[in-house]
Amino acid sequence: MGSKEAKDSPKPDLSKERFQIPDLSGDPELDVRSREYDIFTDEEKQSFVPKTPYEKAARFCERLVPIDPDKKVKQKMEEAIEFAHINVTPRGVVSITIVTAIILLIAGAAMVIANVLPLEAAVVYLCVTAGLVYYIYTYPYRLKKIYELRVGSEIVMMVLHMVIYMRNYPNLEGAVKFSASNITGPLAIDLKKMMWDVHVGTYDSMEQGLLAFSQKWKTQFRPFSDSINAIIYSLYSSGNRRLELLDESVDIILESISERSNTYVSQLKSPITMVNALGILLPILVLTMLPIITIFLKEIPPSVIFGGYDILLPMLLIFIIKNILDQRVVTLPEPDLSLHPKIPPNEKFSFYGINIYSALPAFLLLLPFLYFAFMNWNYISVSSPDSITAAFTPQERMILTSQGMGSWEIIQQGLMMSYVVTFGIFISISVYFLLNSFQRIKFRKEILEMEDEFREVLFGLGQEIDRGIPIEVALSKIAPTLRGQYSNKLIEKILDNINYKGMTFERAIFDENEGAIRYFPSKLIHSVMKAVTDASKKGTKISSEVMISISKYLSDIHRTQEVIMDKFSEILAGMKMQAQILLPLICAIMTVITYMIIQMMNFLSGTLKGLQTTGALTGYTGLLAMFGDVQISPAMFQLAVGIYSIETIIILSWFMNGIVRGTDKVSLHDSIGKNLLVGGILYIVVSIISLMIFSPFFQVLKTSMTGI
Repeated sequence: MGSKEAKDSPKPDLSKERFQIPDLSGDPELDVRSREYDIFTDEEKQSFVPKTPYEKAARFCERLVPIDPDKKVKQKMEEAIEFAHINVTPRGVVSITIVTAIILLIAGAAMVIANVLPLEAAVVYLCVTAGLVYYIYTYPYRLKKIYELRVGSEIVMMVLHMVIYMRNYPNLEGAVKFSASNITGPLAIDLKKMMWDVHVGTYDSMEQGLLAFSQKWKTQFRPFSDSINAIIYSLYSSGNRRLELLDESVDIILESISERSNTYVSQLKSPITMVNALGILLPILVLTMLPIITIFLKEIPPSVIFGGYDILLPMLLIFIIKNILDQRVVTLPEPDLSLHPKIPPNEKFSFYGINIYSALPAFLLLLPFLYFAFMNWNYISVSSPDSITAAFTPQERMILTSQGMGSWEIIQQGLMMSYVVTFGIFISISVYFLLNSFQRIKFRKEILEMEDEFREVLFGLGQEIDRGIPIEVALSKIAPTLRGQYSNKLIEKILDNINYKGMTFERAIFDENEGAIRYFPSKLIHSVMKAVTDASKKGTKISSEVMISISKYLSDIHRTQEVIMDKFSEILAGMKMQAQILLPLICAIMTVITYMIIQMMNFLSGTLKGLQTTGALTGYTGLLAMFGDVQISPAMFQLAVGIYSIETIIILSWFMNGIVRGTDKVSLHDSIGKNLLVGGILYIVVSIISLMIFSPFFQVLKTSMTGI
């Protein structure tokens, strides 16, 4: 009923002329004039102004070509747009899709007519155009899914903070405010907007607003709505029943996440098999057959190889994986790093206090390899003995001959040079992602360790206080029993502030200059300590109950996280081995085998050209004519496959990270960097070893056939 009333309630006018922010400072319950909320209201005033390039382009195209989708599509698209908080209309989305398609098709046709774009490359261009148009059309749905994943992982912390607050104060407005101030991301903004809507009269009460908010998640995550109902019902209960309902609201969320994760893991088996088939088996099959296909096609230009391997196959893989990840369930959030004093800005790392863009060292590392490729491009582009004449000047050919380098040695030299370039690309991209993540991963591990030890502190402190011992004495009693470095540091700092600086328990924790909490950059610890200090003012009994209950909540969350990781571990282990070992290994071996096949075919071509097609061989003239030189440079082919390996490792890393951690960039960049580093080294080492094994074999075969 609450949601129906909310739906029928008038919406606030957010136009430029009438949007005003009332003074809320006189009402302590609704005083949401924090810095973050001021930022939110400023953004809300400008919500009618397009901000992103997509929004601006959609607004422009909507005026240029106003085309409405059908009613069913429009309704679905409006829901996605509203959910994702983007300032576009369904008409704008359709318009920008059509305008983009027309522009790209006209540009492609013009390049084909002007012979700038070969017909083979035009097929790749057409596929890329189709993929880009599809991406633009589905962009609101993609943002909606990203929003769901980000908010879904924050929902657990939202419910936890509301329950922590309401154990002390059965006040829904205060619980929402407490939760909004202790979580980050889009969910915090939504909660602040809900508080605003309650204040301006969109909803009659916070209860009605919270019910309406939970209705949005009934389809994606029904347990959230049930959990909110349990919290609201606790307002109309008292005594143990009120506390039981609060406990139940947390249990509902955690049990549901565990069950849904188990179902999701079971459903992943078939999609992962499909990813393996399209990401590894299909490319390897094509890789093996390609030299044989060239016998009949005579010539396959490099643009087709690069377009097929490095554009079309990755696009297909991304499309399949995206559809799999769209079915991902809500999981638990990663620790918030925003309070850490040493955290560098996004896309940067800190070096002796100086924040440096991660792309800068990666680019500087790549430059020598690019220069090396430019200076030795003649070697890399040589595909057959006949192409040596076009690649080198007569003087250069004389120098090469004087050095004892024949056509075979030149082609092999080009292949080795291409491996150097590929290794440089592997390493530079790996360095970029590792620089982006290594410090954040370190800080995240520290915070996780802090929060893990904090559960032990809360439980021990609650047990001691339950015996009627003052909190200062209880801190001294549990200090010797703690084994963690962070928990000991927390207790010692609080006791020092109380015993030697005469601070109260609350000030010993939250003092701006000397507070113990300053050394623990965890929002969870901050919010829990705030609830603990508030409870301590109500007596030892209530304080003990709050501490033990919060410790139980944190233990349940930790246990649920462990269960989920156990369920994903088998799948992740197989995929990690695939990304780091199997894919580079197979690509390296098959690249060398393909190189040997190409060289053998070029050798047969040169040998068969000298045969007379008279007498007994007269009937085989057509067959012998099929064996022409293969016009694929082994080095160029290796570059195409090497780049494909890089792309596939990145895509598989995104897949693994998306399954477990959703849209978390820190763990994604860490996973990509490590997988590329291991995979790149393995790819180069196996390629060189394989080349050393097969090259002598071919040389012996060539010598035995020619007698040279």
